[in-house]
Amino acid sequence: MKIALDLGHGLPRDGGAVGIRTEESLINQVGLLLVEKLKSCNDIILTRPKAASSTKSSLQQRCDMANSRDCDIFASLHFNAFTPRANGVEVYAISKIGYNYAGAIVANIARLGYHDRGVKDGSHLYVLRNTKMPALLIEGCFITNVADMTRFDAEEMSDAIAKGVLSVVANDK
Repeated sequence: MKIALDLGHGLPRDGGAVGIRTEESLINQVGLLLVEKLKSCNDIILTRPKAASSTKSSLQQRCDMANSRDCDIFASLHFNAFTPRANGVEVYAISKIGYNYAGAIVANIARLGYHDRGVKDGSHLYVLRNTKMPALLIEGCFITNVADMTRFDAEEMSDAIAKGVLSVVANDK
């Protein structure tokens, strides 16, 4: 299986949200571990561009890379931010297959003790609308919530995401 793994944000003018921790630091920690967990049985395509003139250009480059490599799934990794009371995990998807992956990932992360905010309609998200394959955007937990940040462990989070992806792959065979 060919997986497009998008480590969200990551460009000089777009480091993501800032809370108790920074979104970019959590994305990088979890993303690197996730690559290691998935690469043994999958072809991993990292889609974060090296440079982009705008946010839209960055998003389009990510989609173009996944589309041109004929990936089977596109997964964009993010962490949420809002008021300090907001907490938990949610995953956005559009297609039926995307919802299957999203549901498995949400369930696995929720088992770590995070509030299950469910699978949400991601039709408003550029990277989900502009990829040819099933796509999802993972919001692992809230960087603005003390309980989520106290609970956060990059190894556990990457393991939960990997198990969610691999469980759907196994069921599709």
